[in-house]
Amino acid sequence: MQFFYDGQIRRYLLQTIRAFSNFVVKYGDGTLVRVPVVYGDPDRQVATIMKQNSENAISSCPKIAVYISGLEQDASRLADATHIGKMHFRERDFTGSAYTQGEGRNYTVERLMPSPFKLTMKVDIWSSSTEQKLQIIEQILVLFNPTLEIQTTDNYIDWTSLSTLSISAMNWSSRQVPVGTSDAIDIANITLTTPIWISPPVKIKHLGVITSIINNIYDGAQSDANTYIDGLGQPLGDATLTEGTLLTSQITTITDFQVQVYGTQGFLMPATQSVVPREPTLDIAQRQGPGVDWFEMLSQYPGKYIAGVSKIMLIQPSGVMVVGTFAVNSVDATQIQIVWDKDTLPTNTNVDSQGIIYPNMSYGTGTQYRSSSPGTFDAIVNPLTYNPKRPTGQEQTDQTVATGMRFLLIEDIGATVNTDGADAWKSTGGADLIAHANDIVEWTGSAWTIVFNSALESNVIVYQTNIYTGVQYIWNGVYWAKSFEGEYHAGKWKLEL
Repeated sequence: MQFFYDGQIRRYLLQTIRAFSNFVVKYGDGTLVRVPVVYGDPDRQVATIMKQNSENAISSCPKIAVYISGLEQDASRLADATHIGKMHFRERDFTGSAYTQGEGRNYTVERLMPSPFKLTMKVDIWSSSTEQKLQIIEQILVLFNPTLEIQTTDNYIDWTSLSTLSISAMNWSSRQVPVGTSDAIDIANITLTTPIWISPPVKIKHLGVITSIINNIYDGAQSDANTYIDGLGQPLGDATLTEGTLLTSQITTITDFQVQVYGTQGFLMPATQSVVPREPTLDIAQRQGPGVDWFEMLSQYPGKYIAGVSKIMLIQPSGVMVVGTFAVNSVDATQIQIVWDKDTLPTNTNVDSQGIIYPNMSYGTGTQYRSSSPGTFDAIVNPLTYNPKRPTGQEQTDQTVATGMRFLLIEDIGATVNTDGADAWKSTGGADLIAHANDIVEWTGSAWTIVFNSALESNVIVYQTNIYTGVQYIWNGVYWAKSFEGEYHAGKWKLEL
């Protein structure tokens, strides 16, 4: 069990001390003096301070001291330990620094059954004369008829806040009679008992609205029959359930909206709205049809939208979520501006110059031409139209290609049957480059080599960032796509307001 302390016994003690505060005595000259109340069992350090760090300090009177003398469980008040008391609350909406007339968040509070105890406390009344004692005791006893009610908290949901103080015994004096010439301070003692409750922490649940329903259909399932008692169906332990092949999965959300993410912008799309083009692409597909007002969807979502605080979460194929805070554009409500949490973005996958993908044990062996940023490439190019030796197209002569330069190709180049390929991609020795679309090639200083062969990497997920645009891409085993930007169907994204 995690550490928990709520100062419950301390509150009963404090309320008892308050109950004995503000009593006064009347001196012979007619002045009224309030009787101080102290805790009768102070820490050694506190006691030293009160005595002014001296053994010669004399205790003053009149004074009242309260302290705990006993604590025991009250078996007569034991109840069902499994009982849970539930209360439902609806807050008023809070905007800025003031409450509004609208509805706010909803909560359910589950209160677990507290444990009953009987607390015994002693009240010592110090006095310098019988007259002082009579004055103090008379003011106290008139309050007990037969008990004195106390309240430990003003918390509306605390069902243990009320209790009572009862006098169970009294000792009139600590001195022997007759007193004679004794100068000891006279101390009268009152013993109090109070029924108390020690409560465990409550469970607070935020009442929400079901935002998505997932229906999965499998072709069958098998359960470990050895974990059940024949005829009774009672499990001996946790049953092992092995699901069959997933046949279909249907996700239903509040509105079934899709969301399209592009950089730091997000747009809503109805479930029937299409995008162009539909086929995989390195670019963001453009939605067709009018935009959807984000407030139309937010009004149906549980919670309250707060600009810059509410979060959007995009579920990736690997199961991890890319998270960002968002705010609806004040000019165009069909658009949200997103600030992505960089710690949730996928990490680039390092690929060395030998084509070894981290964390393969052979990664980093051999000669490396791009050791500083092996998880990136410099640009996406069409090798049929792009000349790496004349990158801008304005150069009059060939330029030197930097060693370690990498490009992601979108078209095939070269062929084994071709006797003379493109001069722009030849090695210094005149050898042709043969590569395919989706490959990443690197310049070693003398030749172009394939460091990522898409035809051989159909079972891996690779993340690479385009240095030229700063956009991250993912290789999903079939094609390259933007790592988290793009279209997310219902159930693949969610909001946290």
